[in-house]
Amino acid sequence: MIGWLISLLNPLEKIGEQLNDAYRTKVLAQGTEQKLEADMQISQLEARRDILLAEQSNKLTRWIRPALAFPVVVFWFKLIVYDTVLGLGVTPDPGEVVMWYCMLIPTAYFVTRPIEKFVRRRR
Repeated sequence: MIGWLISLLNPLEKIGEQLNDAYRTKVLAQGTEQKLEADMQISQLEARRDILLAEQSNKLTRWIRPALAFPVVVFWFKLIVYDTVLGLGVTPDPGEVVMWYCMLIPTAYFVTRPIEKFVRRRR
């Protein structure tokens, strides 16, 4: 379980897997068009990898996403598991701003990825 949670914080692992698949596709490609498509995919993935590595080189920017998401994860865990499932507590209404923030962070994490995939397919 902890390994799965850590893998969510490491986007480089997924890009590495995608790069391996792209290289494999290039090697197995039959025609020049397939090889060209694989080369384009490889260059895009390498660019994404390079951007992530550049962001990770700074200690301040490395922890921004997890630091912003941590309070939301704690709040939703307490609200869903502790209060609702286990019935051990009652969370007071935190207010509009906190609820907006708690909805924004998961939306940013889970909605932007399919949009990125859709935009990439349209290119």
